[in-house]
Amino acid sequence: MNGRRSDAPPRPDRADGPGTELEALLYDWHNTHRLSAQSADLAYWAGMTGGVDSLLVVGAGTGRVAVPLARHRARTVTALDLSAARLRRMPAVPGLTPVCGDMRAMPLRGGFGGAIVPYSTLQLLRTGHDRGRALAEAARVLDPGAPLYLDVSGSFDTRTAADWRIALSAPCPEVGETVVEWERCGVLPDHVLLEKSFRTEDGAVLLAVEERWAFLRVLDLDAELDRAGFDVTGVDHGYGADRSPHRRIYHARRRP
Repeated sequence: MNGRRSDAPPRPDRADGPGTELEALLYDWHNTHRLSAQSADLAYWAGMTGGVDSLLVVGAGTGRVAVPLARHRARTVTALDLSAARLRRMPAVPGLTPVCGDMRAMPLRGGFGGAIVPYSTLQLLRTGHDRGRALAEAARVLDPGAPLYLDVSGSFDTRTAADWRIALSAPCPEVGETVVEWERCGVLPDHVLLEKSFRTEDGAVLLAVEERWAFLRVLDLDAELDRAGFDVTGVDHGYGADRSPHRRIYHARRRP
């Protein structure tokens, strides 16, 4: 059940919060049902990074992108995420190392032959200052000439304000029953605010979170990448063959 509206708003109480084991579990549940048919980006990243022996994935979550890239061929893949709980759910794969840390201050020494920032992760940083810090950190840990790929989305720019609605309802075996994901959308001058409430079918609250995503139109990635020490070499619209054309994948290389 996706996108169904309801006149019954969720109750405002909450039983858990971001960064917890339950949040990581429901993050996986959401991705399993909403991204189950999304594989075009995985093939795209495998092709883009096929020659990279030491790869960094920024905003790795529970490993939807990092795990297949580690399995793609023998190499080292470092999966960086701010949530330790999400990283604990990442499958163990030879060559894959999960690291908990902030993309604006990476707890990494460097020596990476390439990096990707997949699936709009950079848009969670709403100010140019924070994006600049993250890109400067990417430049610090990448070898000279190494590629950086940034995947951002224009879909947030087209969102309209909407009251609470049911965005997803599906069984969650780890919870032991069906979980209902409610969503309310607010549109602000430079970003979209998504309020989410995860509940059981009888309305008991499991988790409440907020997500704020910067609009593509307010990003100035060419200038931000240049200031961080990168040369932009191209921008793909989607993952090829007209798949996800709302996405923009910036290709950049760290200057010597």
